[in-house]
Amino acid sequence: MKARFRASHRPLVSVHRGLWSRSPENSCSAIQAAATWDVVEVDVRLDGKGRAYMMHDQSLLRTTGLDANSDGVDPFTLSGLKLLHGAGGVDAYETSEPVPWLSNGFAALDGTDAIFDLDVKRAEDLQAVARDVAGLGETHRATLKIRVSNPGDVAALKDLEAAHGVMVMAKVQLDGSDALDILRALKTADVATVEVTFSDLDLLREGCAIGGDSLRLSVLTLDDVSNGDLSDKAALQNPASVWGRLIDAGAGLIMTDQPQALSNWMRGVRVENIRG
Repeated sequence: MKARFRASHRPLVSVHRGLWSRSPENSCSAIQAAATWDVVEVDVRLDGKGRAYMMHDQSLLRTTGLDANSDGVDPFTLSGLKLLHGAGGVDAYETSEPVPWLSNGFAALDGTDAIFDLDVKRAEDLQAVARDVAGLGETHRATLKIRVSNPGDVAALKDLEAAHGVMVMAKVQLDGSDALDILRALKTADVATVEVTFSDLDLLREGCAIGGDSLRLSVLTLDDVSNGDLSDKAALQNPASVWGRLIDAGAGLIMTDQPQALSNWMRGVRVENIRG
């Protein structure tokens, strides 16, 4: 798994919550549509019996119309729900798609080379989800993420990998020299990928230089959680000013809600000519 992140000579493309522009987010059809890219990011929670399923919000309301807590929901209730189209909300119509269990999500990846970036929404659920991934025999095509801000967190990441054989990404707020030291520790610990948020592009560049080819830095250009003005909306107007600047800084993976536009733009340029 780690070799897949390290070996690519171009930035990998991660599709946020599947391709939800024409399907419900975190749905099997959104996953299938996104599986032509490298990575499919989905959100994971646990039902009342500890079974992993795909859902972003703490409430089921936006995506299913049911005003109930997502964590610990009764599995019978969950199995009867249908997802609302796209990003959901009051104006979205109900589709025929059920809320997928983690096993359904992996089935949607079958026949492709895509891998899952599993964003487990509660830290206390990480061990259970890692056990589920291992139990399904899917450690070769899934990663988990854990927030890292100190050496103890690095050790916890390695313990999680060792316990279940699932690759674990780090999540780091890149905000100064201490964060750069965390990147050095992650590299030493043989972590392959770290998702970073940042406000200073020069700091991202320095972090990518530290990581080199063995620790790839992943960035987000999502409109609601982008780094400053480096958003999908801005990239659609001027790709070079957003995606080009991130690639020039050394980003090894870009998570986006606009994977087709990003791929089309990258095909039209040579990555080695972008990077300084």
